[in-house]
Amino acid sequence: MLGLISMPLAGIAGDRLADRGYSAARTLGIVLVTYLAWLFSYVWGFNRHTILISVLLLCLISGIVYRKQRILPKKNILFSNELVFAAGFFFFLLIRMYLPEIYRHEKFMDFAFLNAITRTSSFPPADPWFAGGSLEFYYYFGYLSVGVPGKLLSVEPSMLFNLAIALTFALSFNLLFGFGYNLTNGKIKYGLLTAVSVILLGNLQGLKEFISMYLTRETVPMGYYWSSSRVIPYTINEFPYFSFIHGDLHSHMLAIPFQLLVLAFLLNIYLRKDSDRAFEGILSFLMFSISIGYLFPSNSWDFPIYLGLTFAVIFAFYYGRYIHKKSLSKFITVFFGTIFSISIFSLIPYLPFYLSFKPQAAGGFDFVPPELRTTIGEFLILFSLFLFLTFSFLANHLELRRKKQYFILLTGISLFLAREWTISLLVILLPLLTLSLYSFIKDLPERSSTGFVSLLIAMAAFIALICEIIFLDDPISGSFARMNTVFKFYMHLWIFLAIAASYSFYYLYFRYRIPLENSLPTNRVYGKKVWTFSLMLLVLSCSVFPVVSTFTRIEDMNAKPALDGMEYMKKLDRGDYDAIKWIQENVKGVPVILEASSDDSSYRYTSRVSANTGLPTIIGWTRHERFWGRDNKEIAKRLEDVNIIYSTSSEKKALELMNKYNVSYVYIGQLERQMYDIKADKFEDETYFEPVYQSSVRIYKVKKKF
Repeated sequence: MLGLISMPLAGIAGDRLADRGYSAARTLGIVLVTYLAWLFSYVWGFNRHTILISVLLLCLISGIVYRKQRILPKKNILFSNELVFAAGFFFFLLIRMYLPEIYRHEKFMDFAFLNAITRTSSFPPADPWFAGGSLEFYYYFGYLSVGVPGKLLSVEPSMLFNLAIALTFALSFNLLFGFGYNLTNGKIKYGLLTAVSVILLGNLQGLKEFISMYLTRETVPMGYYWSSSRVIPYTINEFPYFSFIHGDLHSHMLAIPFQLLVLAFLLNIYLRKDSDRAFEGILSFLMFSISIGYLFPSNSWDFPIYLGLTFAVIFAFYYGRYIHKKSLSKFITVFFGTIFSISIFSLIPYLPFYLSFKPQAAGGFDFVPPELRTTIGEFLILFSLFLFLTFSFLANHLELRRKKQYFILLTGISLFLAREWTISLLVILLPLLTLSLYSFIKDLPERSSTGFVSLLIAMAAFIALICEIIFLDDPISGSFARMNTVFKFYMHLWIFLAIAASYSFYYLYFRYRIPLENSLPTNRVYGKKVWTFSLMLLVLSCSVFPVVSTFTRIEDMNAKPALDGMEYMKKLDRGDYDAIKWIQENVKGVPVILEASSDDSSYRYTSRVSANTGLPTIIGWTRHERFWGRDNKEIAKRLEDVNIIYSTSSEKKALELMNKYNVSYVYIGQLERQMYDIKADKFEDETYFEPVYQSSVRIYKVKKKF
């Protein structure tokens, strides 16, 4: 419905695209409704009425636009996009039904944030693992983007979690289909090729692990799929299908559609060759600014990457307009004016977020030690297929056969610098960056799809090079110091190179589809056969991971098909399941609940009440709270206080500590009994406590302060 409502607006922002922006309409609708609901919450609070008002306002704006323009995509575009979206959604929903558990890894954290979003009436939401704190340190708009439709339609959070993963997959699949379709000027099969290449393929580690497990019968820790995301030692190198099959509802995964939305709008600007303006009008400008501004509060790592891309695209747009007319001063004025306007209007709409945003995890930048840099072998395991196609594309587009001496010189310089600076990846990255930048500059007068793809390749090479030089200094130190930098930025690397590789295949296929025997010398015929065989081998190798990981994950989970992510708890601890369901149905607002915690609580079953309800607890996963910047002494004090409240015989002492943290409910389950020597008699005093739930789990409500 949001896609149909947003169709006229997407048509304005995508007026030069072959699909008139329809592949981006759904995601644009989610961005606009989420943004409006968040903004209105500062006036009316965050509730269903606020969300409904936001939807109605979007309908009104879209209706006005439609009355003025009445330009809609063709029926075949509508049908193909609906089919692609539905196929992507139900495909991954089926997978999630066999992997439903919201448990293990960091799913408790993601679920805690999602629950906190759906429970809150104001922003920033309460920190569910630090009573009295808020999510002022975290970019939470990814959770908000699925929390808004979930709250509007009253979807149970334990189902919303799994629906959100399927929705994010489908939105990404649809946008990638549209991107390939638009790059090739309306060719459906290359739209599908792009979607499949980016979001379904794996890396060569999948084949390596398959051989280890099933042919040589070696023992593989963490199961089949895990090592494909740990190719570079001491880092995380996730790619889309790993993130989806792994199933943690992390911000970097939720943000993929929002990145692709901005990318689609940038392609539209790049292709506006018959206009003097980068944007159709003020509405188009505002939609772009809100969309790119949405990236920071969704996943802050994305924003500088896409702002840099915007810088390059706006440069390309005005270069052709003014440089050839020898109007350098006009070019400088218009270019910097546009960049300044986009920067301002991507930040001002989100000013309330920035005013409350206080990140503690980042502490500047540092240089990557030589011993921690990525090797050529590791990089090839990750990106061999994409590099094979992109280098082939650049070599053919730039006709390197006629310029062998320059390529040999560039390779020699790369080898020399790689050795001198101890950055082995320069052997690959410097030629890739140089050739793609040259291809991009060469295309500036025409501004075709080829130039835009060259820009994506250059951006990917630049990002990879930056990751070899500097990293963001966060609380993770030692050998794992650059883990998060590689983790966040390599996802961009994958998306850009995979899109470029798909277009590269399209470009090469159409260039060489004439029968070879009649047009090429014999040695060239053999060369193409070798090239084709190599490509097929790489594609098959990269196809091993998605197939094997899907089946092995489902087999390892061995779960009964369900949408409810809490079903596993019925077997693990039925008492917890029933008690948490009661809390979800009966406890409103965000009162503080007391539950067990420990200094090694992260990645364990502790904090299961706060995670599954969104109610703040005194202290949750301690390792995560330390990483987010909470004071270590304060965390230790809270752990001690939780222990005292449960274990003390003094009703006065317990009540004083509960007053300190504004505790409204006390939860006593099997885990609490195992961890503490609980003196439960004090909770039976009806003056201060009311037993509101009694079974194998007991829940007491604090009636009044001591």
